[in-house]
Amino acid sequence: MINLMKPLIVILTVLFLSLQYKLWFVQDGVWRAHQLKKQIAQQLKENTQLSQRNMAMIAEIKDLKSGKVALEAHARNDLNMVKPNELFYMLVDKPERNKQKTPH
Repeated sequence: MINLMKPLIVILTVLFLSLQYKLWFVQDGVWRAHQLKKQIAQQLKENTQLSQRNMAMIAEIKDLKSGKVALEAHARNDLNMVKPNELFYMLVDKPERNKQKTPH
């Protein structure tokens, strides 16, 4: 009986070790599952940020469609429009001159 157990134990040990190798080191093993979990977490974070940005854009669109204040602010700031009887002043920085003196 003991003589039969030794080969069985060796066979079972080899089988167990080969299964463990496949579990830990093969392409679709535990390492790959860990990498996929990290990618999923990163993608969820990016999706959350994009969703928040989309909600802000939707709110801005609704405000532009319905509110005069946002429309006026957009016209003034982005399109440089003014109301009647208003003056528009644009302040422009002076261009820098070359500080080198040119010999005459």
